[in-house]
Amino acid sequence: ILAPRIEGLSFLNRNGMLLTAIRDQNSKGMSLEDIKKIDSEWRAGTSPLIKKLQNNKAGSFLKKIIVQQSDVYNEAFLTDAKGANVAVYPPTSDYWQGDEEKFTAAFADGKGEIFVGGVEYDESTKTNAVQISLPMIYNDAAIGVLVIGVKVSVIEAEKLSGQ
Repeated sequence: ILAPRIEGLSFLNRNGMLLTAIRDQNSKGMSLEDIKKIDSEWRAGTSPLIKKLQNNKAGSFLKKIIVQQSDVYNEAFLTDAKGANVAVYPPTSDYWQGDEEKFTAAFADGKGEIFVGGVEYDESTKTNAVQISLPMIYNDAAIGVLVIGVKVSVIEAEKLSGQ
């Protein structure tokens, strides 16, 4: 059921603007300690990055996709090679995705694999969704991950219609 949806999204893992945003963040060489500090602030709602990562060029691009197709998608976020957010819409419940399967399975130690999670209730969007994780590929290696949530209601409707 999700195969056509994944195929339709797969062009995004070669999007130059998204890849540039990831490469820029990867080049900063943030330590895991720095990432976890930001994660703590993010979870507390005090990180200035919450707004910044929605409004940067990549965040605005993701917002456009989610808003234009809000009947299908509930969220999209982009991470760097360590699983730290690069761009988000809407804000995720945490900043660091690096300890979660949606990142680790898709990043696959730099090899990159498409990963489809199970049905989950997404706390940040209050929606039941399935997250599709696409490795972001540059020079034949994963440099980050794009995660897009597909609403369960869409999956159920497509299943019923036989698509």
